[in-house]
Amino acid sequence: MELPKQIVFQAIEQAYTNEFQEKLPTGVSLDYCEAKFGDFASNIAMQLAPKLQLSPREVADSLAEEVRKVKDIDTVEVAGPGFINITLSNETWCRYAENLTQFGNLNQAKPQKVQIEFVSANPTGPLVLTNAWQGYYGDILANIYSSQGYQVAREYYLNDGGNQIIALGDAIQQSLGKDFSEERAKELYRGEYVDAVAKTISEEYGDASRVLATQPAIIGKRAAEIILDHYIRRDLEHLGVHFDTIFSETIADTKATLARLKEAGLLKEKEGAIWLNGEKIGLDKDEVLVRSYDKGETYFLKDIAYQLNRIEDRGFEKTITIVGPDHHGQAIRLVKTLEALGHTSFTELSTQTIRLIKDGKEFKMSKRAGNYILLADFLNEVPTEAARFYFGMRDTNSHMDFDIDLVKERSQKNPVYYAMYAYARACSLRSLAKENNLVTANNLSPDNLSAPQRELLRQISQLPEILQAITQNHKVHLLLHATLEVAQCFHEWYEQEKIVGSDDAQHKLALLDRFCSIYEVIFSILGVTLLEKM
Repeated sequence: MELPKQIVFQAIEQAYTNEFQEKLPTGVSLDYCEAKFGDFASNIAMQLAPKLQLSPREVADSLAEEVRKVKDIDTVEVAGPGFINITLSNETWCRYAENLTQFGNLNQAKPQKVQIEFVSANPTGPLVLTNAWQGYYGDILANIYSSQGYQVAREYYLNDGGNQIIALGDAIQQSLGKDFSEERAKELYRGEYVDAVAKTISEEYGDASRVLATQPAIIGKRAAEIILDHYIRRDLEHLGVHFDTIFSETIADTKATLARLKEAGLLKEKEGAIWLNGEKIGLDKDEVLVRSYDKGETYFLKDIAYQLNRIEDRGFEKTITIVGPDHHGQAIRLVKTLEALGHTSFTELSTQTIRLIKDGKEFKMSKRAGNYILLADFLNEVPTEAARFYFGMRDTNSHMDFDIDLVKERSQKNPVYYAMYAYARACSLRSLAKENNLVTANNLSPDNLSAPQRELLRQISQLPEILQAITQNHKVHLLLHATLEVAQCFHEWYEQEKIVGSDDAQHKLALLDRFCSIYEVIFSILGVTLLEKM
């Protein structure tokens, strides 16, 4: 499907070649502009004037004269110091609308294998509010990749080894009556779930004393299995997120990873420990991989082994990891280490902190202290699809205030309601048209294409470009904001023009059908179920 923007860019490209007898240089911009100026605007004249040794206005005038010859283009205006504003013909927009049925059929000639790892909370407790952002973000991102023809796999990485499992075992034993020092007791996990899991394990062992007599690592491992099966899986189901694989950290080969790093000359031994040589990969300091006091492997070594397993052992051509706000530091270390080993296909993304607001007050959260906000409790307050839309709108580089009252509010102040209400309005019009036995035309009428209809098509035409761009920049929120722009254009069309009952109703219904089909594709990507009535 040829996009309107492609038509305009090709016109500029040909105009430049015709006028200056050379190929258009790369990096020339063409942007959507405010409707009052046209459909598209380019500052090409100002970009290329120094190279051509002409004034920007001279370049713009020359190009504009050539672009005006293209039959798909209605008007070309030169503004200011040399901006070129271009408006497509109604016939071109109607032709684009006619082909919108192909919107969802996007495929790569050779699909890349992409794996997205997200949420991946330690199996030491139920999921909490901070996991929601990673869950929704990762799931929508995976859907976007799939829509663009990639082979996508979703993975949950399970940290089911190490000191946190021992701490979980201690917490279970503490719940059953074992005493710990005040310092150690403060480090242990707490909450109702700990007592519930302790009760389950005690019943399995037949007696609490047998649990207390068992090594904490063994108890912790069993507790982690119970938490994964009875809490985390339940929370993920409630979240509406499903994983293709759950990968245990014990599978990745850390010994082979150390050998790879040694062969690459990236290791050093000092103070009885094994370190990654930070200087050789551009880090400010060395990083411990194997500790001196217990010869235990660090999380960082396990992270490197896991990433190598994804890229080398399982052959994913692009790997993405999404982490929470307490993992920012690991990104640069992993990226630089993998680059030193010849891999540049790994990306780590980080969500930021969340403040949960309800009744004008902030909820505090802390996973270990017992006053955290459980994800299950949060989703009992807010419908998961509304939360998905709201979280998806937020740039992961910004901190978030999540206002529960606003998300539940049924008004145009609520972006979720505002976006979904556009579809409900469209469905209402389609029902009314059916009641009046109106037949939908095959396409729009160029003679009657109004400004609101053009603007709706113009906003829709940006969506494929945004979807494609997100597979490179991973800015999921751009799709949500574009969806809101489409909703706004629809609402404005609905409020400014009579659709059912107008003289041109049959052609307007054609646009109505196109809008609904596009909306259904986009909301399928977002993972949100549209409602015909609200």
